[in-house]
Amino acid sequence: MLVDDVPARAAIVDSHLVAAGYDVVSVLPSATGLLFQIEQHRPDVILIDLQSPGRDVLESLSVINIHNPTPVIMFSEEEDPSFIEEAVDAGVSAYLMGGFDAKRVKPVIDVALAQFKLFQSLRKALDTTRNRLESLSTIDKAKSLLIKQHNFTEQEAHQQLRRLSMNSNQTLQQAAQSVVTILENKNSN
Repeated sequence: MLVDDVPARAAIVDSHLVAAGYDVVSVLPSATGLLFQIEQHRPDVILIDLQSPGRDVLESLSVINIHNPTPVIMFSEEEDPSFIEEAVDAGVSAYLMGGFDAKRVKPVIDVALAQFKLFQSLRKALDTTRNRLESLSTIDKAKSLLIKQHNFTEQEAHQQLRRLSMNSNQTLQQAAQSVVTILENKNSN
């Protein structure tokens, strides 16, 4: 998908993209309705070359980055470091100063795609680690409550959680969360 507010430049960029083997699913003259257009076309990569990309564009990119991560390449004359940082935070995979250069289109897209894949794998690893830590924290809290309430050893508390997990057909974390909820409610009454 190409977003370019200069029609003559957009036509040139479009022809270079097609010549480089890309299928341009949509050429937008502005970022108005960007979220809708991305939802409709589901592009593999988004190229944005706007005279003055505004905060609305960055907000749209943030939403895309959260709900439907897509590699984004932005060409811009904006040199403000805070804007560039906001663009990257919004999900821009590659931010290039200056105008579009037809000779660089394929390498720029290749680099942006590689960076995007790397970032997504890091994001997935971070989410997995967070979930694992949350699970361990819940299990530890449940064991602690069982030890306190029933004078179990740590091993006995863990065995009790495993038994509950198997008997209730729940994950260990789900069983631990149930124990935490029940014992904390019991303690507060």
